[in-house]
Amino acid sequence: MVIRGEGQLKKAMAIIASGAILNIILDPIFITVLKPCGLGVEAAAYATIFSQFIQAVITLWYFKKKSVSVKIGRIHIDGELLPQVLAVGVSALLMQVLTLVQQTVIYRVASVYGGENSQILLGAALRFWNFSFVPLWGISQGFQPAAGTNYGAKDYDRVKKLTGVFITAATVLSLLFYIPVELFPDKVLSMFITTPGVAASGATNFRIMFSTYILQGSFLIAVTLFQSLGKANKATWLVLFRQIILFIPLCVVLPMVGGMGIRGVWLAIALTDAVLVVITVLMMLSEFRKMPRTSSVK
Repeated sequence: MVIRGEGQLKKAMAIIASGAILNIILDPIFITVLKPCGLGVEAAAYATIFSQFIQAVITLWYFKKKSVSVKIGRIHIDGELLPQVLAVGVSALLMQVLTLVQQTVIYRVASVYGGENSQILLGAALRFWNFSFVPLWGISQGFQPAAGTNYGAKDYDRVKKLTGVFITAATVLSLLFYIPVELFPDKVLSMFITTPGVAASGATNFRIMFSTYILQGSFLIAVTLFQSLGKANKATWLVLFRQIILFIPLCVVLPMVGGMGIRGVWLAIALTDAVLVVITVLMMLSEFRKMPRTSSVK
C-alpha cells in the first residue's frame, strides 16, 4: 500500500506477483520432496510460508535501498500517527475477520436445513465468490491512494470523478463473473464439485445468491472512499452491518419464513448485499454533498 501511495503501482504489483509466482513454483517441488516424509498438504503450506517470507524480504529491501520517498530505519510507535493508521486499517481488518464469522454461520445453518450436500454447494459457491471478489478488491486498492491523495490536496471535484470512474470500472469488471453465473450456474459450480448431480441441484440457489454480485463494486469503492477520506467509523460500521448486524439475523430467520429452508440461506446473502448497497450509496452521496461544489486547487 505504501508503494502504491508513492505512485509505483507496477512495482507494487511486481512484488505481490513475485510471491504468488514463487508459491506456484514451489508447491509441486515441496510436495514431491516432502511427500515421502508423510507431508502432503503441509508441504504446500510450507511453500506458501517460504514464498511469503521471500516476498517480505524483497519488500524490506525495496524500502532500504530503492524507495525515494520512504526509508525504513529505526522502527518505533508514534503516538500521533497510530490512531490514523488504525482508523484506516481496522475496517479492512474487520472485513477479513468477520468474513470468517459470516461463513461459519452460513455453514452451521446450512447443515441444519440442507445437510452435507448444501455445505458442499455453499462451499463451492463461496470459493467462486471469493475468487471473483479479488479483482474488485484490486481495483479498490488502486482507488484508495488516488482518492486519498486528491482529498488531501482538496481537489474534491477529482475525488468525485475518480469515485464514479472506479465504480463504473468495477461494475463492468464484475460482469465477467456475473454473466456466466446467471447463465450457466451449474457449469460454474461443476468447476469445484465433481460429485454427479450435486452441482445441478444447487444451480438455482447459486443464481439467487450471485444476483447482487454486480453491486459489489459500488459497495467496495464506497467503503474504500470512506477509508481514504479518514472516515473510518463509517467504513467500520458498513462492514459490521454487512457481515454481522444484518446478515446473521437474515441467515437465521429467512429459512424459517414460508418454509424456504436452505434457500433462505442463499437469499440472505443476496438480500444483505442489496440492502447494504442502497445504504452505502446514500451515505456516499451525503458525503459528496458536504464537499465544496468546486475544487479549491488553483
